[in-house]
Amino acid sequence: MKPIRLTLCGWGPYREKQEIDFTGLESRGIFLITGPTGAGKTTLFDAITYALYGTLSGEVREKGSVRSDFAKGDTPTYVELVMSHNGKRYTIRRNPEYLRPRKRGSGVTVEKENAYLTGEEGVAAEGTNEVNRALQQLLRLDYRQFKQLSMIAQGEFARLLAAPPSDKTRLLREIFGTEPCQRIGTELKNRSASLYKRITELHHRMDEDVKMYAFPEERWKSLTEQGSCYYRCDELLDYLREERQRQQEEASRLEELSRRQEERVQRLTALFTEGERIQSLQDRLKQETLRRQQLASKAGEIRKKEEILEKQERARTLQPLEIGVKTAQERVAALGEERKREQEEGILLQEEKEKDKALYQQRERVEALYDRKEQIKALEEQIATEGERLSRESEKLCKLQEQYLAAEQEEEKAKEQYEQAEKAYRHGLAGILARSLSEGKPCPVCGSLHHPSRAREEGEVPGEEEVNRKKGAYEVKQKTRIALQGEAALHNARLLEGQKGLALWEDQKKMLREEICREKGELLDIAEKYTRKQFLEKEKRYEQVLTLLAEKERKEERSLRNLREAESLLEKANREFETSCREQGFEDRQAYHKALLKEEEEKRLRREIAGYHADCLANGEMLSHLQKEAGDKTAPDLALLGEELRQAREESRRLLEGLSAVRQRITELSRLQASLKEKREKLDEAWERYQRVKALDDAANGNNKKRLIFEQYVLAVYFEEILYAANLRLRTMSGGRYELKRSQQVQDGRSKDNLEMEVLDYYTGRYRSVKTLSGGESFKVSLALALGMSDVVQAGSGGIRVETLFIDEGFGSLDGESLEQACLTLQSLVEKNRLIGIISHVPELAEKIPNQIRVHKTNAGSGLEVMVS
Repeated sequence: MKPIRLTLCGWGPYREKQEIDFTGLESRGIFLITGPTGAGKTTLFDAITYALYGTLSGEVREKGSVRSDFAKGDTPTYVELVMSHNGKRYTIRRNPEYLRPRKRGSGVTVEKENAYLTGEEGVAAEGTNEVNRALQQLLRLDYRQFKQLSMIAQGEFARLLAAPPSDKTRLLREIFGTEPCQRIGTELKNRSASLYKRITELHHRMDEDVKMYAFPEERWKSLTEQGSCYYRCDELLDYLREERQRQQEEASRLEELSRRQEERVQRLTALFTEGERIQSLQDRLKQETLRRQQLASKAGEIRKKEEILEKQERARTLQPLEIGVKTAQERVAALGEERKREQEEGILLQEEKEKDKALYQQRERVEALYDRKEQIKALEEQIATEGERLSRESEKLCKLQEQYLAAEQEEEKAKEQYEQAEKAYRHGLAGILARSLSEGKPCPVCGSLHHPSRAREEGEVPGEEEVNRKKGAYEVKQKTRIALQGEAALHNARLLEGQKGLALWEDQKKMLREEICREKGELLDIAEKYTRKQFLEKEKRYEQVLTLLAEKERKEERSLRNLREAESLLEKANREFETSCREQGFEDRQAYHKALLKEEEEKRLRREIAGYHADCLANGEMLSHLQKEAGDKTAPDLALLGEELRQAREESRRLLEGLSAVRQRITELSRLQASLKEKREKLDEAWERYQRVKALDDAANGNNKKRLIFEQYVLAVYFEEILYAANLRLRTMSGGRYELKRSQQVQDGRSKDNLEMEVLDYYTGRYRSVKTLSGGESFKVSLALALGMSDVVQAGSGGIRVETLFIDEGFGSLDGESLEQACLTLQSLVEKNRLIGIISHVPELAEKIPNQIRVHKTNAGSGLEVMVS
């Protein structure tokens, strides 16, 4: 990237638009940015980095603080960079977020951050994020890399000389990105520790498994080392396999004994079960015989209950007729209640009609009263509104009158000033003309050639321009007074017209009040008692009452007719029910009701009858079955047979418990054998991996003869490359006296850093510490390191070439010869088609570098001046 033109506006110390054309500075390739401290030299590099990456080079600068304090409110703040890259031309324009005055109205608003990237084909990207992504792809450098390659700050490399190895490590780690190497060492250390922990856990788990099994004491002694608790795993596995085989043989023997004993138990159980069955049949036969005698004794009681149910069935046939009688009775009662309720409602409606009859007859006159009251209310509102308006109009008229009097006084004053000036001008005009008269030349007024008595100039005479100015001021005051006079007359006319209308409305209100007072007291009471809405509702209610009274009369006639018909039907239903009762054998209604049973009582009788017949049937079938099954069979001695069965079951249980214990031991042996074998295999695998990882861990983290860690090895390679590139410049700048070298010895035996630096002095032929260099020598070494760092970083960035380099300060400590050597070194970089800018205020550099950007500092902001030879 090479800049072509940089434009700043309202940026930092620059209040107005400033432009730098870099094309004129390319003639020599090197240029100087000079000016007093705080003038804004480094701000130029800030502007370039902001244009490319949307951020600033300084650590303490913020994007929101770059707007110039000297800029005017309507001056925008932005940076525009025109650059060339890979033979193509690009334009970048960015502005930060800042406060600016509103374009319309008062106050301030926020100007949002924005960016534009334009190529030769037109707009390539718009918006901060889009432009950042496009430039990242175009330049293939991030902000950190660009700053390291394009901006050499001498202070950093001066600190690098005397910095301890740990500080050098942090600096080079950031520049070359060796954090992955550090993470590799940390990861190897963590993996080594994790594998060792895994081995320890497997040992503990194996010990826990072994402790859970009870070994015979003599056998356990034979499996362990003499005088130790550690066991021999291979012999232990052999013992477990042999013991498991012995237990399996014992389990087979016990299984056979248990099978034979179980067969004997089943045979005895079958005999005992059959004896119990025969004994049970004989006991049931005795019980069922006794049950048959008990059922026969209940036969008479069951016949009486069947007769009660038969009467219930005959009485149930009469229930529909009884329901008809009750329905007719209920209808007669309901119609009577309805007729009574209608009569009561008619009386209430008649009373309501008589109460509001007089009010309804006077409704038209009452409504007229309401109309007059509403008209009075409307007039009062109009009068109040108009009164407020006339009050405001009167106040405005008073203000206009005051303004008119003031304007009239100002007009008189301006008129007097104008007349005095005009009079003085006319009186002084003769003196002005007399000043130009000469003897023998004609007077421009009278034509005389002799001028014995010339007019004299009296005091200070106003000019014609001043007279015209005062005349214009007088005419403006006159127009203002005339305008105020017209406006005051207009408002006075409006005030008089409003007062007339107000008086007319007052008369109308008075007339309406008199009309209301002429009405009778009763009507006035109604109008005062009810609102118009309430009166209309009462009027409507009176008309509804008339309609309801007419409807009530028709309903009373229908209800009386329905009542007579219902009474006739009730009499007929009573006759039919009494006739049916006699036909079913009931003397009267009392006998009929006595025959009816409650639902629960009827269900109970039916259940008892059905249960009795079912018991009789079941008892007969059971007696027949038991007589057939029991016959002449004899039950065995169940007590003797039960004791023999108990002993057989006890022996079977003992054998099963023994078999279960043996199987449990086999399971434990199998589980322990499999667990130990599996853990032994995992332990061997983990130990093998641990040895490999531990060797890598020792090599990567400095646990070796050279005490060199992996990241330090990588950084040492980069460091030696930097020193090699730095020595190419240092030899020139030091006249071949100095050469840098990485120290091969570690100064602190506790440290594993190996980035110490020493300098070979060819005058003495000895190596010495860089801390012994003078200020000027330290600057040369720092500059050489910075340029070497730039070359190495470029080489490690995929062949990316930086065509522009800025060097910030540091030349003030050099003598004349060293300054010349530094300039020659920088000039050699120019020969590689680089554009180099030196930021410095050293006067000697201004003599050696004719191409300059001078920054001027004033109390109203800074300015730029480009000097090209």
